Amino acid sequence: MPPPIHQTFEAHNFVVCSFVPRMYDYHPLGIPVPYNHSNIDSDEVLYYVDGDFMSRKSVTKGQITLHPGGIPHGPHPGTVEKSLGAKETKELAVMVDTFKPLWLTEEAMKIIIPDYYKSWMEGK
Repeated sequence: MPPPIHQTFEAHNFVVCSFVPRMYDYHPLGIPVPYNHSNIDSDEVLYYVDGDFMSRKSVTKGQITLHPGGIPHGPHPGTVEKSLGAKETKELAVMVDTFKPLWLTEEAMKIIIPDYYKSWMEGK
């Protein structure tokens, strides 16, 4: 399902989505694969609380990611293949999509993982 299916709160300038433990699909012929997307008109911040994240292979519990608007950011290479045959996820994460650009603070700059962008390259 596309990320908006997880929306739990909406305001005039942002939405909050909750990724919680769930079945991937209830249809017997459903194929549970991560959703490939770009946020055209919003910046996306994800806080990974716990679990194994279907669409990511290099994030861990407690990490925060920022995906600026217009940049493709999912899924990581290999995660589609990993999801085949899976029935459920135990992931727990909170996502905020903002409809105005976010600005990085000095504190945020201190925790940047410089090679994060390479996680979308094969073999990384």
